[in-house]
Amino acid sequence: MHPTRIGAVAAAATLALGLFTPPAQAAGERWELRWHPSPWRDGLNAFEAAEDDRRGSHAEAAPHVHTEGDGWRFDMHTADRDGGDRQRNEVRGMRDGRGRALEMRKDETWRISWQMYIPATLDATTGFSHIWQLKTSDIGTPVAQLSLPIKDGVQKIEARYWTLPDNAAHGFASYDLEKIQNRWVTTTVEIKSGDRGHMRWVLKDGHRTLVDQRIDDIDLYWTEEQYNRPKWGVYRSIRSAGLQETHMLVRDLKAWTLGPVNPPVRLPPPDTSAGAYEAERKGTIFEGAAEPVYCRICSGGLKTILIGGNTYDYTVVKGILSEAAATRQLTIHAVVDGARSYQISVNGADSIEVPMTGTPDKITTVTVPVPLIAGVNQIRFFSLTARTPELDKIVIS
Repeated sequence: MHPTRIGAVAAAATLALGLFTPPAQAAGERWELRWHPSPWRDGLNAFEAAEDDRRGSHAEAAPHVHTEGDGWRFDMHTADRDGGDRQRNEVRGMRDGRGRALEMRKDETWRISWQMYIPATLDATTGFSHIWQLKTSDIGTPVAQLSLPIKDGVQKIEARYWTLPDNAAHGFASYDLEKIQNRWVTTTVEIKSGDRGHMRWVLKDGHRTLVDQRIDDIDLYWTEEQYNRPKWGVYRSIRSAGLQETHMLVRDLKAWTLGPVNPPVRLPPPDTSAGAYEAERKGTIFEGAAEPVYCRICSGGLKTILIGGNTYDYTVVKGILSEAAATRQLTIHAVVDGARSYQISVNGADSIEVPMTGTPDKITTVTVPVPLIAGVNQIRFFSLTARTPELDKIVIS
């Protein structure tokens, strides 16, 4: 959906938040602070996950994402790789003090603010280069971004939203990057996650407002089951001349919601039948991009997505019990769109391929024999060539 209105909004001091005066809002609605993590208290637990050199391309430089002083630091080296043509060291999502994910759901309005330090070595590129993203967990296309492009030969920091049908980015506000490098600046993104949502971007240098711009009537909510969540870090293409080793700092992270928020998706009760192991059970390893997300048709209300396609996105289901060494029947329950395959490895043994064919509106199953040892077993689900089916659970019989 293309914009129907782009408005530059006057900036003003806000006594409560110290950011900017909010637009007109419904009577009784107020901004509620939902998230203000501490690097000392929360560390990386402030986020749902860290994507720190998830391919293991530069292990000797780890960690690439860590706390430093009163904030968080993202290091990027020229050797780092997250695929053949890109680099990524990011964190994703927000967790409150009790460890619960904060979910940006449909028709909710969120305001997220932070201070950032962009050194001169983190320059704009002719390829993609993003320092903040808004994404939903089961769609690869970003919902919104702050990016560092080169426009007409000038380095910029740009606020963008994306349209899903054409997978296209639309910049609606920008500022000269070199003017804010090597200094702390404050940025705020306001998002209404809806079919007719809005996005507002404010950039401030101390008390001086550099940008305050808003765009309305844009689609910023793409899937009913999942939720929007922010990502911070450096994610850039290597197909740009002059890339340097660099870093970025962020601090004073805060998030507010306006008015009521929606409850989490109501999940069906978990499957407790004998021999069943939910993919999202305690102890499961989610490596790389692999992660559990909501699933209305799955037995425990969750499925594991983004397994496979490389060496570093995989899942290991642990704690599988067997009274004796024996060949048992493994039934895989998964959501499959077309024909896809797993490679599975039991207790580190050579892998076997397990093909599955199905449709995304129902659970597909396949049964294969697996050799288990007496005691505790584990099964690794992966693929080096393509994404696998989305794993619901396994049943051992």
